Amino acid sequence: MLPKATKKEPVLFQTGSGLLMGLVCYHHGMETLSFVLEKREFFDLEWPAIVAIDAQGWHPIPLMLEHIVMQRSNVIWYTTAIPDLLVKQYRERLPIKPDTPPEPPTPPKQPTKTPKEKIVLFPRFKHD
Repeated sequence: MLPKATKKEPVLFQTGSGLLMGLVCYHHGMETLSFVLEKREFFDLEWPAIVAIDAQGWHPIPLMLEHIVMQRSNVIWYTTAIPDLLVKQYRERLPIKPDTPPEPPTPPKQPTKTPKEKIVLFPRFKHD
């Protein structure tokens, strides 16, 4: 099993359903972003958002899904050159900020100590 992804980069995609953006996850020690986007058949995308375009500009609309798996064959084109304003709006709308480190795991609960078992001796039969 691969170790947990260590780097996340925002990427804008054109799919058959429209524009989509999210954080592409990859292992920076073993892969590059371009390798993941060009060579891997499937890759992880965190916090996907649909990008709507109107007279006021581009607006990310988060899908409120923490994680999806993208298939490369469904991507028509992609770019990492995303306008700063779009990236800023995207990050503001995320329920969890990707720049902050994840909360440390809570330690497991200690089992409650049971009182020491008492051994009850039954009276012995006398053999006469």
